Amino acid sequence: MSATPPTPPAPTAAASTGKGLHSRAYNGLIKACDKYVPAKMRPLWMHPAGPKTIFFWGPIVKWSLVIAGLGDLTRPADTISPNGCLALGATNLIWTRYSLVIIPKNYSLFAVNLFVSLTQLFQLGRFYHYQWEQSKLEKNDGEQCPAIEASL
Repeated sequence: MSATPPTPPAPTAAASTGKGLHSRAYNGLIKACDKYVPAKMRPLWMHPAGPKTIFFWGPIVKWSLVIAGLGDLTRPADTISPNGCLALGATNLIWTRYSLVIIPKNYSLFAVNLFVSLTQLFQLGRFYHYQWEQSKLEKNDGEQCPAIEASL
C-alpha cells in the first residue's frame, strides 16, 4: 500500500528569509505580532504585499518623499532644482507603471509613486513658470528704459 504524501500548505506571506541578526529580529517581531492580528485583518496581514514583506514597508517609507515635496511647495521658485525634479518625477512615473506589472500588483507602491511624480512635476512647472515670468519682466524692463530716458 502506497500512501500519498500530504499536500503542502497554501503559500502565505513569508517574513524575511535571511539568516542575519536583523532578519532574525524582524522574524521574531512578526511571529510575536501574528497572534494579535484580528481575524478581519488576517487577509491584509497574510497578503503577498502585506505588512510581513518589504513590498508593504517600502511604499510606507517612501511617503516621506511626498511629504517633503508638499513641504517644498512653500519654497521660493528660484531655489527649485529643475534637474532634480525632472529626475525624481520621471523615475517615479516609470515605477508607477512597474508597480502594476509586477506580481503581486502593489497598489500602495503605485499610489506613492504617482504622488511623488505629481508633486515633483508640479514643482517643475512652478520653476518654469517663474523663469517665464522673469524673462517677461526683463523684456519689459528693457522696453521701458528708453521711454524713461526720453522723458528726462
